[in-house]
Amino acid sequence: MTFRKLLAGLLLSALTLGLTAVEPAPKKPAEQPDAGKKAAGKGRARGQAERTCALTITWWEMPVLAEGEALELGVQGERDVMPIYPGAMTPSGTFLYEGPAAVTVVRKAKIPDPSGKPGAKPIETWLPFANFTLAPDDREALAIMFAFESAQKVMVRKFNINIENFPFGGFDVLNFSKSRLLCSMGGKVFYAEPSGRSRSPLVMAKREVVNFFMGITEADGRQRLIYRAPLILHEKNRRLYFVLEDPAADPERRFVANTLIQHVSGHKTVESLRGQFVEEEPKPQAPAKKDPGAAATDGTAPKAQ
Repeated sequence: MTFRKLLAGLLLSALTLGLTAVEPAPKKPAEQPDAGKKAAGKGRARGQAERTCALTITWWEMPVLAEGEALELGVQGERDVMPIYPGAMTPSGTFLYEGPAAVTVVRKAKIPDPSGKPGAKPIETWLPFANFTLAPDDREALAIMFAFESAQKVMVRKFNINIENFPFGGFDVLNFSKSRLLCSMGGKVFYAEPSGRSRSPLVMAKREVVNFFMGITEADGRQRLIYRAPLILHEKNRRLYFVLEDPAADPERRFVANTLIQHVSGHKTVESLRGQFVEEEPKPQAPAKKDPGAAATDGTAPKAQ
């Protein structure tokens, strides 16, 4: 069994059995229209969308496609489809999502011409590919897609990354394993519970090299160190540290980790994203009144602020 297949098996097991506790289960959304169609509320104002969120979508690992196969993805919004180009474990590509709570990722495909005319060329359309749900308080969210069977089956995990819950300088451990993890960050100890998300009590206020340790308690009560490394942390980065476990592997290879890092320069919010699309009209200015007693000027207009 290759490492890729082993990792996919671990992910599938963690996603289907153990991750319901990572975030509270959202309420069941109302029935939504098919992904290939435009939303019914076409004439609604922007602020009236069911969910408005700075949304980032990424792959856990890029899917392996058959030769010549392409994977063009988009997200169905209130009015149309927003094309997306997700990389692997990267927080870039954040976009403004305004639409239903049930987010539908769609894939571009060709289908037979519905007219049924002989010789008619196939037409392009968007077909449902994956889905997840945004909670009412998800103003910033990260969605990670896990591909199985060459992207024929895709599962998505969504994480709330609102700045007030996940500040820059922060370090969160997402424990996808069934073991309780004992963590130490710069001498501050905290636990990462199975199928849970835990925050390091050390939030960086400056650039610093910090020693990070992670261990488990064996069945006989002994503690065993499974990972240690000096990390360069600072107040301009925030990190999500994912941990997977393969109980059947050798002790040295039992835990697999992956890290996603976002720099403050790549941070997008609903407000900043709206600023990219909405251009404010300049306000008309009343002509200045001349003061007969004022001294002459050089005629240069004041610079805009």
